Amino acid sequence: MTEKRSHAFVYRGKVPLWMVLAVLAPLGLVFLTSLLLAIALFGAAAALASFVLPIVWKRPAGPESRNTIELDPSQYRRIPERRQ
Repeated sequence: MTEKRSHAFVYRGKVPLWMVLAVLAPLGLVFLTSLLLAIALFGAAAALASFVLPIVWKRPAGPESRNTIELDPSQYRRIPERRQ
């Protein structure tokens, strides 16, 4: 029964603004930094894909393709666009 009891001190006043900012500002900076990094990586990947994918997925064009037929202008007509 001679054990010392630990004491807990409780602050019952208003929390000062500087203390709130001291805790929340680093968390906000980590969030914003990770958000900006994710946006930059996504933008770089999108820019790279816009240059690389057309080169990789290039379609064979012109008359050398087996499934292509050529029409004279007298053999086709344009279909008018529908306006809704």
